[in-house]
Amino acid sequence: MNTEPLPVIIVTDGDAAAQAALETACYDLDLFFLRLNSINSIPLNGPETVRQILQAPKAPVVIAVDDCGQPGVGPGEEVMECLLREPRIKVLGVVAVASNTRVKGIPVECSVTAQGRVVKAPVDKTGERRSAAFFQQGDTLEIMHKHPDVMVIGCGDLGKMNGCDDKSQGASITSRCLQEIIDRSRHKPQQHPQTGAPLNKQGG
Repeated sequence: MNTEPLPVIIVTDGDAAAQAALETACYDLDLFFLRLNSINSIPLNGPETVRQILQAPKAPVVIAVDDCGQPGVGPGEEVMECLLREPRIKVLGVVAVASNTRVKGIPVECSVTAQGRVVKAPVDKTGERRSAAFFQQGDTLEIMHKHPDVMVIGCGDLGKMNGCDDKSQGASITSRCLQEIIDRSRHKPQQHPQTGAPLNKQGG
């Protein structure tokens, strides 16, 4: 059995529009979007999320976590922390979705604007460049201060941005964010650590 860690991309937005955009983008990029279902209406915790990721039929696996506007370390960040510390998982990067929550924010490697441009600056919820700012602000990002080596790509509100990322338009901004992480992480095809089956060939 291959012992290579399973590649994962974390997205910090889990509302209906974001999940629809992620499903569209993952289908187009041949990634596996893991929709995190609750058990008896209780949100999944970190260990249960890890278990579901390791059972995914292919990889990279994309998951969405969300603190729903809650400041401080919420349930989404608790799941992120578990994934970032799990040795059987390799987090290729985080798509940091902007929000209006007042937080310190985190630095980004780059951002994808609502026009599909890659810029060396954070963006706001509408996907517009924040030229006077240095940090991406979002309610599910504060935990990333403890993991400065993990790649972070900023973006606006997935599936929205005034229609620029609508699933009917191919969710092009979401797709670009995921592709940027794959390309910049230099992810190469490998075997699934559980099944031994070849992973997808994106970014190879």
